[in-house]
Amino acid sequence: MTTAILAILIVILSIAGMSIGLIFRNKPLQPSCGGIYLEKGDTCKVCGKTAD
Repeated sequence: MTTAILAILIVILSIAGMSIGLIFRNKPLQPSCGGIYLEKGDTCKVCGKTAD
């Protein structure tokens, strides 16, 4: 039982830490560049790269 509680506590602390980091950095979440979101010739709105 203590292992389960400890695991849940670690997960909660890690999620809280990532949330605080995003708040202080004040940047939007960045998707991966390219992939299925960009078609050939489109430009990424986050980094400015152009799909080949």
